[in-house]
Amino acid sequence: MSFNEDKDIRRMIILDHYENPKYFVSEKQKIDSSYQSFNNNSPTCIDNITAYVKFNKDKIADIKLQGIGCAIATSSTDIMASMLIGKSIKQANQIINNYLDMIAQKKFNEKQLQDLYVFSNVNKQANRINCAKVGILAIKNALNNDKK
Repeated sequence: MSFNEDKDIRRMIILDHYENPKYFVSEKQKIDSSYQSFNNNSPTCIDNITAYVKFNKDKIADIKLQGIGCAIATSSTDIMASMLIGKSIKQANQIINNYLDMIAQKKFNEKQLQDLYVFSNVNKQANRINCAKVGILAIKNALNNDKK
């Protein structure tokens, strides 16, 4: 399936993860101390996301997200979380860096990104670039937190 060919499919994927995110939990939900966390917010809008990452040995066992974000911030972060469960830190960083390369219009591996490819055109609206990165950078920083 080529996301370039069908804007409706892109829109459907983004809206589904925005309206029904699987990894965002209520601010009232207490996250236990076994999760590493990192908060990231956008300097240009209301996007403010905290990522919580739990490990089982060298693999990502769970990711929980809290905060507020626009459709781009929420959906990109939710899709990324779904892709990283079960991956090693090294594998997760490769996926994240590949995504960030795509956002920066650098060379990237489209197949590795799967549904995240729907954000390949986000750089056409400069004000949306931060939206597409805010939650992803929160996850990346939580993954690489020295608390492990």
